[in-house]
Amino acid sequence: MEWPSFPVDEEAATNPMDTYAISKLCVEETARGFARRFSQAGVDIYVLRLAAVIAPDEYEQYLLHWKEDPAELKVVGWSYTDACDFGQMCHLAVLRDGLGYRVFNATNDEITVETETTEGFLKRNAPEVMFTREMEGREAPLTNRKMKEMLRFQQDHSGQNYFAYTSSVGDT
Repeated sequence: MEWPSFPVDEEAATNPMDTYAISKLCVEETARGFARRFSQAGVDIYVLRLAAVIAPDEYEQYLLHWKEDPAELKVVGWSYTDACDFGQMCHLAVLRDGLGYRVFNATNDEITVETETTEGFLKRNAPEVMFTREMEGREAPLTNRKMKEMLRFQQDHSGQNYFAYTSSVGDT
């Protein structure tokens, strides 16, 4: 899995390599068609693209494992979706009218791995991938900026609140 650039926003090219990912794009195209067909009736369809979904009681298990093998998370762009925050994302989408067809990265704010900065981590682990803008601190590589701006999403559940890394890190 190679990402086109970082951060990955909703406009980034999608190039699925397996039937599951292809099926998700088929559903997105079907949704786009229905939104276009029924736009005069005021139908809005919002697609929420999830990363690795984690429930509060799963943080320690997953984050400890991913600390040992961060390459495993490349497929989800080292990003995650907290199950509780996903409920908020869905609620905000239901409350918002008038956007037509939209795709949102339904991710939390920060990268899944122990690191000082996302850019430092990505430059070491995906050196061939370019950056389209400077990334802030531990910003998730699959950025949720659009969801924050258009749906007013604010993260309530950070993985850091459920799991404390025990070693210090020193990248920049």
